[in-house]
Amino acid sequence: MTCSPLKSIGTIHPNTASGMALAAARALAVLALGQNAHASALAPTACTIGDSTLWLLGMPLLAGLAMVAAFLGFKLQAHRASAARLAVMLERAASDARIPALEESGPADIAWVARAINTLGRRQAERQAQHLDVQAGYAHDLRTPLTRMGLRCEMLGDAEARKAMERDLAEMRELVEGSIACARMQHSLAEPLQRVDADGLIGNLVRNYRDSGRAIALDGCIGQPVVACPLALRRVLANLIDNALRYGTDVRVCARVDTTSLVLAVVDSGPGIRPAQIDAVLSPWVRGQQLQEGKPGSGLGLAISRRLVQAMQGELHLENRRSGGFEARLTLPLVVA
Repeated sequence: MTCSPLKSIGTIHPNTASGMALAAARALAVLALGQNAHASALAPTACTIGDSTLWLLGMPLLAGLAMVAAFLGFKLQAHRASAARLAVMLERAASDARIPALEESGPADIAWVARAINTLGRRQAERQAQHLDVQAGYAHDLRTPLTRMGLRCEMLGDAEARKAMERDLAEMRELVEGSIACARMQHSLAEPLQRVDADGLIGNLVRNYRDSGRAIALDGCIGQPVVACPLALRRVLANLIDNALRYGTDVRVCARVDTTSLVLAVVDSGPGIRPAQIDAVLSPWVRGQQLQEGKPGSGLGLAISRRLVQAMQGELHLENRRSGGFEARLTLPLVVA
């Protein structure tokens, strides 16, 4: 009487490693023999395979399956960790004016996604820079006709009409200078971090204002070189000082160092800004209602300053002083050169 291949598997004890190995080996042997032999020849062949032989075949198979499962589990964990790291980097880049390059490491597909995002970011930055350069070119070309219009305006006999046109021309000049400042800001965003003599930079800036007849006080000092973007830092301070001189008096630049931060503040004794409008004036082309009365301005200075500060990984905070006046405070990470 011939035995069937299925009966040759025998009784399986799945609760033991040897039982699992034996079952795997028997199944593999029956499958292999069933594919390569006729059913009539299979039964005698299958019945001659002993349990010890099947156990020796099954143990490597079981070990191989365990290794494959461990490898797949490791790959899955690596993908999850790389995806989480990429998500964190994207979240940080979303709030950064200067989007840093993502790390192109980890599993191949995650690195491919990061590389694609970096390529897209570079192309977008190039297009934006081109548009701003065109905008700056148009704005620069407008300076000459505006100057001619100003000269012709002086020859008007009607004093009221002349004053009205001078106000319009002053507003147009502010818009032109604001457009040029936007293009300069874009170039400043790409400025690399470098060693900066902060005290020398602030001192020279304040000295230039004093030489032009502006009264500005300087309180405090940094006392050590720091790592920053010198052109961007100078532009931010100049914007804040110009705003303080335009809308207030008793302008002071205050410098100090905390444990982890470099703090620079420009304070004045002007009217300040209504609390409900403080966040709004940090947006482009927005001016506070109290700042619009008889004062020129394009509403770009604070918006440009905030973007430059963000590019340096810092914060720009505006607030009305309790003792009267206004304070614009710039806080940067303290990195000693």
